[in-house]
This record gives sequence, C-alpha cells and structure tokens, in this order.
Amino acid sequence: MNFELIKKAMKEIEFLPKNEMYLSLFLLLVGIHSLILGVFIFSFTEWFYSRFFFAQIDNFFFVRQAGLFLFCLGLFNIAIFKNIKQNRHLIKTVIATKCLAFIFLCTNAYLTPWPPIIYVAALGDGMMAVALFILFRRTSFATEIKASSMLGE
Repeated sequence: MNFELIKKAMKEIEFLPKNEMYLSLFLLLVGIHSLILGVFIFSFTEWFYSRFFFAQIDNFFFVRQAGLFLFCLGLFNIAIFKNIKQNRHLIKTVIATKCLAFIFLCTNAYLTPWPPIIYVAALGDGMMAVALFILFRRTSFATEIKASSMLGE
C-alpha cells in the first residue's frame, strides 16, 4: 500500500468541512479494514479457516475468492476517499454493499462450520453501514445528490 498517497489525501481532506472530513476518514478506515482482511484471508486461507471456523477447508477456491473480493472492495472505498467530493455519488454504493453484506451474512451463517463468527462479521458490517449512513446524512453531499436527482440531472 502506498502510504504517500494516503498522506497526500489526508492533507487534502483537512480543508474539508468537519462532517465531510469525518466521512472521508471513516471511508478510509473501512477500506483499510477490507484490504487487510482480504489479504489475510487470501494469503493465510488455511490458517484463517482453522482458527475462526475450527474446520478444514474443502474448497480453497471460494475462500480465496472471498479474500480477493474484500481486497477489491477495500480498493474501491479508498478510491472514493481519495477525492470524496468528486466521488460523493458512490458513497451510497458503499452503504448498500455494507447493508447487503449484513443481510447475506445473517441469512447464510448457518451454512458455515461455526455460525457465531459470521454473526460477529455481520454485526461489524451492519455497524459500518449505520455509521456511514449517519456520517453521509450529516454532509452537504446528501442534500446535493437529492436535489440533483429531483432536477433530473
């Protein structure tokens, strides 16, 4: 990960209004969380599965695919963070993905060897969705997007 890009982006967001700065920082944290978790699941698949599910993996493909998906999602979140004003319309997509993750994890936890860890992950995604929603609603972006969609833009 290129820390110089993050440092540069941090310098840029310090001049944003406070609510937009908080949203930007939270998007960065959500993105870093997904990147780290994705790399960890992809790179240490067997160790991860045995520690968190107490089971052996039958098919590495789908577990590693989940790791790659999380990594890509993290990149998407960080890309939005880098220029939040320009990418403000994508914030609703991030909120939607966290809501969908919550629903998916809650409704499919029973398919895993140890459902409680999936419910913990669902709770984390749900809390991130709520926090993103609250932070987004406190910014001027929410009203700008609503006004532009009402004008047909």
